Amino acid sequence: MSGRVIGNRGATWRGTVTEHGSLLPPDGRELDWFIAADDRWYTPRSEVSTRQKWYAGYPVAETRVHIPGGDLIQRVYAVADLGGMTVMEFENDSPMPVAIAVTRSDVLTTREPSTQSPLGIELPAGSLVVPVGHKSTTRVALAHQAPHSGRLPDDTPNHQQLVRGWEKACDTASRINVPDHTIVAGVSRLRSDLLLGIGTTDAAIELVRMGETHSDSILHVVDVVQQRLREEKRAKVLRWDTKHVLLTAAVACVKLNDDTAAGDIGAAWLRLADRPSEELPVEMPDGLAGIAWIEELLASGSPSGGECQILSHGIPEPWWGSSFEVHGLPADPFRSVSFAVRWHGARPALLWEVTGAPGLVLSHGDWHSTDVTGESLLAAPSHTHV
Repeated sequence: MSGRVIGNRGATWRGTVTEHGSLLPPDGRELDWFIAADDRWYTPRSEVSTRQKWYAGYPVAETRVHIPGGDLIQRVYAVADLGGMTVMEFENDSPMPVAIAVTRSDVLTTREPSTQSPLGIELPAGSLVVPVGHKSTTRVALAHQAPHSGRLPDDTPNHQQLVRGWEKACDTASRINVPDHTIVAGVSRLRSDLLLGIGTTDAAIELVRMGETHSDSILHVVDVVQQRLREEKRAKVLRWDTKHVLLTAAVACVKLNDDTAAGDIGAAWLRLADRPSEELPVEMPDGLAGIAWIEELLASGSPSGGECQILSHGIPEPWWGSSFEVHGLPADPFRSVSFAVRWHGARPALLWEVTGAPGLVLSHGDWHSTDVTGESLLAAPSHTHV
C-alpha cells in the first residue's frame, strides 16, 4: 500500500498516511475511516470520488470524498502537543449531518462519541463513531505514546497552523514562489522530508541551511564537499550542480561560524572554475538535486564570493507574463539575494534586494549592478534553456 510518512521534527514516531487517508502507525493497528451520509455508508479506499492532495508539499494530507450535496474533507497531520499525536480532522462540506466511523477507539475526540451502533456496515471491533453536523468540523487524534481515549483539547493546532509551521521551517533555507507550483511543492516536500529524517544521507548542507544543526554538522558538511571534490578531481566537464553544492556548503560553514572552512571551499572552487560544466537539466531532477536545480535556475551564486547571476539560464517560457518572487537564495558564502519579477508588456522588471555587506555584483545578460536594492527593466526574453 502506497503512502507518505508523517511525524514531528525532533521526535522518533513515524506513521504513514495512505492514498485514501488512513493512518498506518508503528503499532500496526490501522486507523481507517468511513462516512455515514444520508444515503449510504461511504468507504474512502474504494470510492471513485476519493482524491487526495498534500498542502503545498508539506506533510499535511487532505482527502476528499463526494457525498450528497458536497464533500466530506478529511485532513491528517502530526502535532507535538501532549507528547505527540496524529490528528484526523473531518469537515462536512454538505448540507446534511453525517457520522464518521474510525476503526480505533483509543483516540481523543473533540466531540462525545455516539453510543449507537452503526447500521449498514460491519466495522472492526473497537471502532468509534462521531457525529459531524452540516458545515462543521470535528477531530480525533491518536497519541503517539500510549494511545488512549479522552477529550482532545480545543487548542490543538489545526491544519492551517501546521502548514504555516512547516512553511516557516522550510523557508529558512530559501523561499521560492514561481508559477510552476509542482516545483514549489516539490521543494517543500524534499525539505520537510529531510526535517523528518527521510531521504538522502547527503542532507547535511540543506539541514544546516534550515537551522538543523548539531555538534558534528560541520564535519558532515565538509565530508560532502570532500566527496564532491574527489569526484571532480580529474573530470574534464564538471557536474552541473557542483558549483551549487560548494556554494551552499560554504553558506552552511558560515552559519556554523567556520569562515575558514568557507574560504577553503571558495579556494577549491577557483581551482575548478575554468572547467566547463554540464548543461542544467531540462526538468527538475529527483532528490536533493531538485533544490539545486531550481535555485541554480533562479540565481547562480559564487562559492568564492563577489558575484551572482540572476536568471542566467533565461526565464522558462511557461513563466512568461507571470509574476514570481524568491527570497534568501544563496549569492555567495556571506550574502543572499531576494528578487521579484513583474511584467511590463513583454519585458520583465527585476526588483532585487541583497542581504549582507555591499559590493555583490548582480548580473543578467548585459545588465549588472552593485546596488543593494533596486529595480531594472530587462530585455524581453526570446528563448530559454530550460
